[in-house]
Amino acid sequence: PDMILSWSSLFSDKNLGNVTNWIDKGCNTYYNSNTRPGGERTLENEYTDILNLGKIFDVQDKAEAIVDDIKAVIDNTLEATKDVEEKPTVMVLEPLGEDITNYGASSLGGDMVTKLGATLANPDASTVGKEDIIAANPDVIFVVYMPYSGDDPETVKQEKLDVLLKDEAYQSLDAVKNGRVVPIMLSEMYASATRTKDGIVTFANGLYPDIDLGIE
Repeated sequence: PDMILSWSSLFSDKNLGNVTNWIDKGCNTYYNSNTRPGGERTLENEYTDILNLGKIFDVQDKAEAIVDDIKAVIDNTLEATKDVEEKPTVMVLEPLGEDITNYGASSLGGDMVTKLGATLANPDASTVGKEDIIAANPDVIFVVYMPYSGDDPETVKQEKLDVLLKDEAYQSLDAVKNGRVVPIMLSEMYASATRTKDGIVTFANGLYPDIDLGIE
């Protein structure tokens, strides 16, 4: 190929090999900034990647329009909720077997939530247990799911939601009692690229379900 656009994890010995080897062969490479090992994963990185790809493929106007559209959703949400005195507390969780991944302050999902005015209930942990979730007791819990090839998306989504909804230990949580456990697809809030707006809209609607945000 003339170019490989991917995640940094694909450029490993077990997968595609070193980036330099491809460049030496005349194949350009670009990987999503938010997939680099270490460092914070931010909305700003997604904006930068989109704008960079606009330059690479000489479609700067289209790239700028995508970024402006994402920023407009955030601006509209903040404007519509400016009079909300107590912004919601949030956890973004992904059940993975015995472990539950917590998308905190250094994650893209966490950055999206805070940019929309909400507060992360447990910003520093990368994984959490039942006790941690119960102690945090957030107003809203976003449950991350990801259907892969051959999966039924609705089944995968419900299975992840049921980890919280059908466990007796979680029935005391405000988010469970108030019906504020909201699904979000992994691809909308991890290395989301052109799906970034979808993720922002999902988060915004889940955070402020009773407010007309003027977004689609």
